[in-house]
Amino acid sequence: MRLRIITVLLVFLLSCTSDGGKGKNKVIPPSRLKTIVEANRTGKAKGEPAKGGKQSRSHISPQKHKNHRSKPVKVINITHTRQPDSIRLSNIEMLRISGIEPDLSEPLNRDLLLHQSGDTIFGSAISLSRDRVLKIGFDNDIFDYTDQFYTNGIRFDFVAPAISDNPVKHILLPYWSKAKNYYGISLVQNLYTPSTTKAGGILYGDRPYSAYLSIGSFKITNDETHHFRQTSELDLGVIGPPSMGGLVQDLFHKYVPNNNEPLGWENQIATDVVIDYSFALEKGIINSEYVQLIFTGTGVLGTLYTNFGGGFSLRLGWFNDYFSDLGIRKRRILKASGARVAQYFFTLKGMARVIAYDATLEGGMINTNSEYTIPASAIANIITQSSLGFTVTYGGLGIELEQNLLSPEFSYRWWHAWGHIGLFFAL
Repeated sequence: MRLRIITVLLVFLLSCTSDGGKGKNKVIPPSRLKTIVEANRTGKAKGEPAKGGKQSRSHISPQKHKNHRSKPVKVINITHTRQPDSIRLSNIEMLRISGIEPDLSEPLNRDLLLHQSGDTIFGSAISLSRDRVLKIGFDNDIFDYTDQFYTNGIRFDFVAPAISDNPVKHILLPYWSKAKNYYGISLVQNLYTPSTTKAGGILYGDRPYSAYLSIGSFKITNDETHHFRQTSELDLGVIGPPSMGGLVQDLFHKYVPNNNEPLGWENQIATDVVIDYSFALEKGIINSEYVQLIFTGTGVLGTLYTNFGGGFSLRLGWFNDYFSDLGIRKRRILKASGARVAQYFFTLKGMARVIAYDATLEGGMINTNSEYTIPASAIANIITQSSLGFTVTYGGLGIELEQNLLSPEFSYRWWHAWGHIGLFFAL
């Protein structure tokens, strides 16, 4: 009897345990009870219901675990930020794939290349031109049957993208809009004589003998969209006997018929250093297919010249836009871009300059020991210069002829004229 009572109580307690307190009135058959006890003893159930039974409370099922509250979990979002160098290199690569070579010396480009979105730089970047151009300019007053004042000049300009690597570029004028840059070097020699070279000694009141030789580094920026061109140049050289002006004129007169040996170069402007920084700003006002009117502002500051001026240039004829290139390109490039392969046009120019200093008249700024100079009080404060020219180009070859007229530079009150020949080559 006692055994039966104990068995009934045990069955009642186990049934309550297996139901979690929810099925208190449910009775589990002895056979089922034995199965549950054996499963719990051996650990085979491991929280899963025995065959045909409920889960044991000693094991929390995965489903029940999901319903339990847990402590708040902090979620940390990790954002990977690209480094500036990585962004810059990626943008440069994108530009080059698109055929654009960015000029990394421009502050605008350095800012644009740090943008996360590379697309923003395509419409704003300043590119480096791949054009290679050689220009040779020759001036002489023999074309006007004179031999005086500005009597001879020669200038070589060579433009190539490799020149952009020189350190002078950092002091040349920057630009702040979409454009194309051209870098070049120049070599210049100019000669000046009095009104006659047949008389020896010093001709007081006349122009002194002088010559200078300089090498320059320049940068031209073309903004075709806004019809604007910006040029800046640093020139270094020498004025005086080391410039070899007397030697060049002696050789020229020796091989040109009916020319006497020039006398008086021993009294030329004394040796001094040339350091000049110049700029020019050109803006297209009228830009039609056959007519182009351009306003110009210029300035020079240095030991050779210091002056500021302004003027205009009028082009009439068959030409490509002045601001699209340097006036000469290879034939295949012109055809590919839809530009005119042949160009022929007239150019009329006018310029006025305010003169602050002219070493070819006043002598060097540092070395003041020249035998003869013209005092600043005798030098014209304002001079004008005009010219009429004609240019023909075909593909990568071109020639220009120009006649120049200059107002009196000093108290001698003589106007002066000379001719100019220019040759262009796209390399």
